[in-house]
Amino acid sequence: MKLVLLHGWGCDGRIWQPLIEALRAGDATDVAVTLLELPGFGGNSGCPWPDDETLLQQLYAQLPADCLLVGHSLGGMLAARMAAQRGQTKIAGLITIAANATFLQRADWPGMDPETFARFRHSLADTPKSTWEKFCGLQARGDAAMRRVLKQLKDWPPPSVDGAWLSALECLGRLDNRGILRETPLPALHLFGGKDALVPAAAADKIRQLGATAEVLVDCGHAPQISRPELVAEKIRAFLPQRGDGPISCGEPPLDKSAVARSFGRAAATYDAAAHLQRAVCRQLLADTDSGWAPEVILDLGSGTGYGSEMLRQRFPRARIVALDLAEAMLRYARERRPAADNHIVADAEQLPLADGSVDLIFSSMALQWCYRLPGLFAELRRVLAEGGHCLVATLGPATLHELKSSWAAVDSGVHVNRFLPRDAWLAAAAESGFSGALRAESRVLHYRTVQKLMRDLKNIGARNINRDADRGLTGREKLRRLTAAYEPLRTEAGLPASYEVLYLQLAAGRCGRGHVQLVDGGTFVEKRDQG
Repeated sequence: MKLVLLHGWGCDGRIWQPLIEALRAGDATDVAVTLLELPGFGGNSGCPWPDDETLLQQLYAQLPADCLLVGHSLGGMLAARMAAQRGQTKIAGLITIAANATFLQRADWPGMDPETFARFRHSLADTPKSTWEKFCGLQARGDAAMRRVLKQLKDWPPPSVDGAWLSALECLGRLDNRGILRETPLPALHLFGGKDALVPAAAADKIRQLGATAEVLVDCGHAPQISRPELVAEKIRAFLPQRGDGPISCGEPPLDKSAVARSFGRAAATYDAAAHLQRAVCRQLLADTDSGWAPEVILDLGSGTGYGSEMLRQRFPRARIVALDLAEAMLRYARERRPAADNHIVADAEQLPLADGSVDLIFSSMALQWCYRLPGLFAELRRVLAEGGHCLVATLGPATLHELKSSWAAVDSGVHVNRFLPRDAWLAAAAESGFSGALRAESRVLHYRTVQKLMRDLKNIGARNINRDADRGLTGREKLRRLTAAYEPLRTEAGLPASYEVLYLQLAAGRCGRGHVQLVDGGTFVEKRDQG
């Protein structure tokens, strides 16, 4: 993983030195670190401050692929905007430090008083050097290591304080990320100082209400990467991919399909009671179908217990519905409890026992995430789809259960959470197979009273950890205690969050050649319902 650090207003890349040293002293020595500096600051002193759109473009162009972007204060606000940009492919994860959704106080949001901000702006215009020194004091104020932080900040005087600083300050007061944070469809963590004099810790609760993950670092001010670099490094290490848990690509799957079939087969009787999110996603996917269309043959791919087949029957009463699933026990349950389909077939989605051009609509909800050879999968889907046919898919992306993944990372280096392919892989494979359409990503957040209840629900829907390199031993009491301790700081009023990155694909079969699948905006759905 590549780590990119972006400083905030009034600072430069030197503010990250204590954190970089802490990272190198730990077990993240193989992490490549890139420092970005804002126009007018540090090595970019003298450069003019551009408009917001140009600034984001300039910063994004400097990012390496597959990076974890960490931003402090204004840098964190800009990082959040880059992470939420439509079509961005470089940022795999986001961490912000002391970065509010809106720096200025709003009617519904805690922040700096606008009049105080205006006075600070005038002071900067009149006496820039003394105002910078005052800002150093504000960054250090409240921190348990206030004197050390203040001394360190003043040891890094800027080359100059010019007009770019004033423009950057105006940008800080102008940015409003409340909508952005609600829609960010990738793993994100927002860290706040409990004693921050610039960004109130109360903003953490507001950010949690948006469905995002936020933690408050007790006794820290505005610059915890200086006062508590070891703690911040620990948070970053927990966020970085662990052994066997890095990004995966199309090709050799990290699991055995027979293990998938066994796991879901054992869960046939308990699946429906725990599949709250799966049913909601299925309903959303069905809502994407054309109301004026009447397909003759529908393939419910990964049909499970038959919930989707039942809804498809209600929507298309005259269609012939073929339910296909990898787990025979699931199909048996569907035949007995939900006999909505005309045919039930045990088969793998990557090897469909169907004739060419025999299906008008392929409907697959929360099943194809277990397929990792996407080019072959989409070639099969295209083969069985009739001319003018459509394909609707809901699957999972790699940000799924990132809270559980990062909490486990604080316990050990094992693989405890199933891994899924990124949206780019789905876009490319679908287009290469001749499909055209759109991919929409959204984050859905469930809440649980306890970690045990979350893990029990995962087991009950068959989605237990089935990675090839998963730890097959039982989770002992001590590990469970440590897992709970790592997860608890993420708790909100609704409970412990469990996020799912859901990818919706609406595809149509093209006549020939490569298709085009575009990425469109999604959103965040926060399930407030108590999970027990």
